[in-house]
Amino acid sequence: MQIKTVTPETVRYNSANNMFEAIVELKAAGSVYHYPCAVEGPLMMPLAMAGFKLTQQAKQRHASGDSLRTRRIETAEDKATAPQLRAA
Repeated sequence: MQIKTVTPETVRYNSANNMFEAIVELKAAGSVYHYPCAVEGPLMMPLAMAGFKLTQQAKQRHASGDSLRTRRIETAEDKATAPQLRAA
């Protein structure tokens, strides 16, 4: 399983709910999954910490078989961008 690194550019802060939000991309078994994730935290939380928590949430949701996700078959283009991914 590989998870695309969550960067500060991909994380949004929802001040109404005090939540960091992101769509986390995960590749497993020839498919690409996108999980909408949100973690609670104060605005001053470091983005690296928020990104880590969002990534962990996506891994847990994938392991549990959570159906709130999108899925598509991995393409040659996805494989070309593999260096941007890290093993989970």
